[in-house]
This record gives sequence, structure tokens and C-alpha cells, in this order.
Amino acid sequence: MSRTFWSMRRNRLQRRACASFALCVRTAEVTELKTLDRVVLVVAAAFVVMLSAVVLASVAGPGFPNGFAMDFFGAVSEHKLVTAAVGILMALVVLYLISAALRSEDEPTPIVVNTALGDVRISMSAIEAIVRRAARQVSGIREVDAQATGDSEGIAVSTKIQVYPDVSIPEVCERLENELSTAFTAMVGLPVKSVHTIVRGVAHERSKPRA
Repeated sequence: MSRTFWSMRRNRLQRRACASFALCVRTAEVTELKTLDRVVLVVAAAFVVMLSAVVLASVAGPGFPNGFAMDFFGAVSEHKLVTAAVGILMALVVLYLISAALRSEDEPTPIVVNTALGDVRISMSAIEAIVRRAARQVSGIREVDAQATGDSEGIAVSTKIQVYPDVSIPEVCERLENELSTAFTAMVGLPVKSVHTIVRGVAHERSKPRA
């Protein structure tokens, strides 16, 4: 009777461990994790690892691992209130991970450009790619991150750049503004309404001359 009881408990714990692990993997794949998501995922992963260790110890032969697992199961049966609290906490963690896995990011509204034959919709990801490409053409910029918003009247650009140590930052920013204005006029046919630039760092190495 006792052996059957512990066998059924081990099977339930194994199923829970597999389900939790699969959920953790799925959550990591389908969404870009935020800080809170990472913390919750670490807690869930640690619980799964601990539970898996206990389950593996319970199927080991006589000795320390098996005895430790039996003591653990005995403590679970004796401290029902603590066990219920932990179970509720893990249920909340699982529900949070499910919501994180199903969370969808709203796509920014694309820019609509009117042409002689119809409308052209340009996604913000394409706009930001143009910004990064144009910024890399500016001498003195080593790295760039870009965000853009806009409508059919024009585009507002925010950039974060890293520059080389042997350049004038105001001149680099001015060249960047001019390059962005030229690129969007030629490629998109829209003006650049504003450019906000943050210099987030200075590289250690000196700039390389462009060919």
C-alpha cells in the first residue's frame, strides 16, 4: 500500500516537472523576455531542477539519495499547509508564464505614402533599418540603435550612437542629420521632421579611414 502510494506520487511529480519544463522552454522561445519574466523563469527553472533531483533520487537504490527523497515526500505529507502554499505559488508562476508566452507586441502603425498608382505602406522596422544604414555611412559613428515614428507628413527619428574618440561629436551629429534627411527624401519621399540623438559612449579604438 505504502509502496503504491509513493509510486503514484512520483508519477505525478514527474508529469508536473515535464510540463513545467516544456512551458519554460516554450516561453523562452516565443517572446522577448523582460526583467520580471526572467526572474519568474529562473524561479520556475530552479523549482523544476529541484523537483527533478528529488524524483531521480526516489528511483535510486537503497542509500542516501533514496532516503533523502523519502524524507522529502514524508515532509510534504506532514506539512500540508506549507505544501499548499508552495503549490499555489507555483500555479501562479505557471499562469504568469502562460500569459508571457501568449503576450503579443503591438506592431506600430506603418507609414502610408501616396503614389500616382496607389498607396505604399512602409513598416517602422523598415524605416528604422534605413536609419541604421544611413547612420553607418557617417564617418565617426561606430554603432547605432534607432527608433522612428511618423506619418504621411514626415518622420521623427531617435538614435543612440557610439562614436570614435578622434571625432567632433557636434559635427558627427550634424552629418547624421543631413544623411538621414537625404536618405529619407530619396528612398521614402518624406521629410525628416526631427532627429534626437543620444551619444551613449565613446569607443576605445580610433576611427578607420573610409575607402
